[in-house]
Amino acid sequence: MTAVSVLDDQTAAAIREAITAARSGRIPEAVSIAERALANGGDVAALNAMIGTLHCQTGNLDAGIRHLQAARQARPSDPVVSSNLATALAQKGDFAGALDALSEDVARTDPTMQLLRVRAFLAQQVGDYSAAIRTYESIVAVAPEDWESWNNLGNARRLAGDIEGSVAALERASDLNSAAPPIRLNYATALAAVGRVDDAEAQLRRMAEDFPQDTKSLRELHAMLKELGREEPALEAIEAASKRDPADIELLLALASQRLNLLHTEAAEEAYRKAVEREPGNSLANLGLAVVFELTNRTGDLSNLVNEAQKRGVGEDVLNFIRAFDYRRQKKFDEGLAALEKVPDELETARRCHLLGQLEEGAGHYDEAFAAYTRMNEIQRGDPTRPEERAAAYRTVVGNQRETISAKWLKGWREDASKCDRPSPAFLVGFPRSGTTLLDTMLMGHPNVEVLEEEPTLLKASKILPFDALADASDQRIEEARNEYFKVAGERTPLAPGKLLIDKNPLSMNALPTIRRLFPEARIILALRHPCDVVFSCYATNFKLNDGMSNFLGLDTAAELYDLSFSYFEKAQGLLGLSVHKVVYENVVGDREIELRSLLDFLGLEWSDDVLDHELTALSRGRIKTASYAQVAQPIYSQAAGRWTNFREHLEPVLPVLEPWLAKFGYSL
Repeated sequence: MTAVSVLDDQTAAAIREAITAARSGRIPEAVSIAERALANGGDVAALNAMIGTLHCQTGNLDAGIRHLQAARQARPSDPVVSSNLATALAQKGDFAGALDALSEDVARTDPTMQLLRVRAFLAQQVGDYSAAIRTYESIVAVAPEDWESWNNLGNARRLAGDIEGSVAALERASDLNSAAPPIRLNYATALAAVGRVDDAEAQLRRMAEDFPQDTKSLRELHAMLKELGREEPALEAIEAASKRDPADIELLLALASQRLNLLHTEAAEEAYRKAVEREPGNSLANLGLAVVFELTNRTGDLSNLVNEAQKRGVGEDVLNFIRAFDYRRQKKFDEGLAALEKVPDELETARRCHLLGQLEEGAGHYDEAFAAYTRMNEIQRGDPTRPEERAAAYRTVVGNQRETISAKWLKGWREDASKCDRPSPAFLVGFPRSGTTLLDTMLMGHPNVEVLEEEPTLLKASKILPFDALADASDQRIEEARNEYFKVAGERTPLAPGKLLIDKNPLSMNALPTIRRLFPEARIILALRHPCDVVFSCYATNFKLNDGMSNFLGLDTAAELYDLSFSYFEKAQGLLGLSVHKVVYENVVGDREIELRSLLDFLGLEWSDDVLDHELTALSRGRIKTASYAQVAQPIYSQAAGRWTNFREHLEPVLPVLEPWLAKFGYSL
């Protein structure tokens, strides 16, 4: 029905009568009137168009499409018929058919360009981005203030891979309508996609200020910061989002997960319990509680959770996941495997694969265990923070620093005249999985010791005094870095007078020059364990993927970092002359008292029997931040000595890298 069409009297009368019926809500009667007129030879295009439109209004899209197709066949250039047909097909999900129904020639007859906008949208839906872009560009050329089309053009360009072009279009849309949150959100995500993360962060933070009720900007900020590995700011973002909409359980679960990722276990448990209160049967909330109990050594709560979750109506898939955790703690490995086998593959995560590996290993199925650990690491490699790239960069830094230090380099150090008004801390270092957590738990039992467990003390100090500035650092800069160290430490432990601060962070073995510059009198405790046990244990552990731990996603890179770290440590120690005491894990397993007496003498501490009861200390300390959380709450983990031999075949490729250190430390194959 176009402006120039002329209807016969019968058709015109039928249409008037049908319209009257439809306006009175008698749509079936209106359809019957039009159908009778069509059967009596009325205008095919006009009557089919009306019948089709009426059917679509009642939700009978199939009948509506049949009539609209007949109308279009009779009058293919009619923009109204084509538009209605395209709309009906799109509502059915047939975007390709809708695009075909609304040809470009027909769309361009509409002076308002609305049909061109529809056609561009349809082209985008079917993946014909070039057609969508061409159409949107023609629209904004005529209507440069059309912010909606600029926004859609930006989205189409991004989908086509033209990220820079996307940013330009979305920036224009945002300038034209800064009051539209979706447009500004699109612009911010486009900025992030081209690597302009600072600009993206600024945009998202401005959005959060401009739209104080909206959570989308904070959700996106959380996701972006998390992908960048900026976990603490990511936590702040998701906390703010959840505060804005406390009823949103997805936000609450994201908050709980982020807290758990940062090992803020008490806060994570609080959020998970809130989620359970709102949705008792929520799978993620109940599984999150299981992980919290696992990480905090609350074996009784973990066992009780199985029955509690079942009463709350949690599905069998998640119940079996929780049961598997509990069985592993009870060392019922076969039962744990049977439970985990019932968990569908769709729930495959790094944590699930790690649990599977532990159960298989406990049951003596070593090849199956290795396969599970390997799958865990494969999943972790896909993390959006690009862990393999970060791991390679970390090894490069360690290698470069190792090559930089020399007698000539040390001779060029400016003498430090500043004085520290606090006793120097001791540093507990060693390659990860060498028994540092067991040692720090034992030392924590001493009444005159405070232990920091893998806190960012040296990292924060190094922001003020980086490696490249160590040689010529001024007294003021050294003092500022030292003050920052104690500021960070004081936020995490009382720093009580008369107590020795022991800063445990395994890979601080790669920070001896910084330790020497800040604390020339510092004592270093070096934890040692069979290199093969250490490297395999790193590979088989589900670490949080910081730059250092990302090296453990492959046995080859784990062994490479081991070699780099110890060669750097030995070279640095020979140059810097720091006081080092070695504690051998296997000796602790054999006779902990002898090892601990020697260690306490080195640290200048009186003997205390409390250091021997590490199990009680572990249970009373609650949260343990490292991967050894389960082991240190048990009797001395003698199974860990020689563990690697069960996986010897898989370690063969890296043995040549480790053999020099085996000989140096007195171990054998």
